[in-house]
Amino acid sequence: MALVAAIIQYAAIDGGQTRKLTGIDQFLGLPSAGASVVFFSLFVAWFIGVTAGATYTHRLSVGAIVVASLGTLFQLAVVIGGFSWVGVLLLAAAVFVLLFAIAGCRASERAGIVPQIAAVDRPKIFGVVLVIAGLAGLTAAWNLSVDKVTVILSPGASLNCNVSLLVECGKNLGSWQGSLLGFPNPLLGLGGFAVVLMVGIAVLAGVRFSRWWWIAFNAGVFLAFAFITFLIISSVYFIGTLCLWCALVWTVTIPTFWLTTIRNLKEGHLRVNARATRFWASAYTWLPLITLVCYLAILGIYQARLDLFNSL
Repeated sequence: MALVAAIIQYAAIDGGQTRKLTGIDQFLGLPSAGASVVFFSLFVAWFIGVTAGATYTHRLSVGAIVVASLGTLFQLAVVIGGFSWVGVLLLAAAVFVLLFAIAGCRASERAGIVPQIAAVDRPKIFGVVLVIAGLAGLTAAWNLSVDKVTVILSPGASLNCNVSLLVECGKNLGSWQGSLLGFPNPLLGLGGFAVVLMVGIAVLAGVRFSRWWWIAFNAGVFLAFAFITFLIISSVYFIGTLCLWCALVWTVTIPTFWLTTIRNLKEGHLRVNARATRFWASAYTWLPLITLVCYLAILGIYQARLDLFNSL
């Protein structure tokens, strides 16, 4: 619902129905529903995790209440700043999320000791990478969302990401590839990286998820990897620019994809024979090299096609 509302709000801006941001939107620099996408994506992942067998600790549940409270206050501020039925529906949804978080916290308190992965056995590197990727991706998606609105409302505005004729994000945002599904790509980033962040925090806290959860998560990061591969090719061969915020998205999506995929193969979440499992367990140590090779390949393509280093 938040994503649909954000798409509608961006369409109103793009179509000229909204000529300037007002109220809390002006403070954020983007339509408020864009921020709501982040909030609700976190809790959609949280709720799906419950169905995937995750039992959250009391500490995590208290944290969820804090986040849900902040999200509810934000939605209330949106309604007060400019009444709309969509805003009211999102406020009602936020209240439901808050009540669910409170109920989950009480349940975890009654449960006492919650089954979780022992601290020594937790995949800390995996969790840290997901948290960093989630935060960095959200930062990039947020700034791209703000820049998209700025480009539409003030076509002549100078964006901070426009460094030179080659290194700029305005041209990317204005291309059809920048709205591949009919709405700005950064909206997908706001939702997707919020999920990555939540999963990273859960992993570090020792939360257990079912096998199907990891398969679904792997499918999601594979789609993200395929998406950024298409955007990299488009950026080099058709648009002819390097978008710095987009580059940050690529930088964190690549290791997230490889780390998730190889870990799932190593852990047996993606079914392979015993010999293949041992192979992927050893391949887990190759991840830095695999990631570096991907980075160098992208830089090589940019240099060969656009003479990147001499254009900076």
